[in-house]
Amino acid sequence: MQALLSVAGGLNLVARRIGQLAAWLAIALMLVIVLDVVTRRFIVLGSTKLQDLEWHLHAALFLLCLGYAYVEGAHVRIDILSARFSPKAVATIELLGALLMLVPFCLVVLHYGWSFVARSFAMDEGSASQTGLPHRWIIKSFLLFGFGTLLMAAVAAIASNLAILLGATPPQHTEHEGTGL
Repeated sequence: MQALLSVAGGLNLVARRIGQLAAWLAIALMLVIVLDVVTRRFIVLGSTKLQDLEWHLHAALFLLCLGYAYVEGAHVRIDILSARFSPKAVATIELLGALLMLVPFCLVVLHYGWSFVARSFAMDEGSASQTGLPHRWIIKSFLLFGFGTLLMAAVAAIASNLAILLGATPPQHTEHEGTGL
């Protein structure tokens, strides 16, 4: 049980750190948006590259924070019902959800995402706009990183919930801390 909890803790830590680092992309995104608005409004100089960069940063921010959101319990769940269940019942539901839905979904996205990125890299795909950003495979690669991090968080949830079902004490969390399950 301790090994399961240790593995879960390590995977959760990696997912948290990736999400915390990715959160800094929000500042870059805001700066690019402000620059784009100012140059279009006051200098009358629109930039397709800036607009492409906006959605690239937004996509990277979203994708790299998927695992972090799951670890912190910020994903969609029905807390009103789970508050009425025992810790073992909640662990069973979380375990089944991760095993039957989240892991298969991540694996499908990673499987098809790999060829999606590889094809983009092979043809050196760029923006649909003539003046947009080149090398679209870079942003498409974040699909793999994001869902890889989410898969890692799902494995951590499986390990920690399995440990709870085998008799480990469920972790106690503060109000601002996620369940990690």
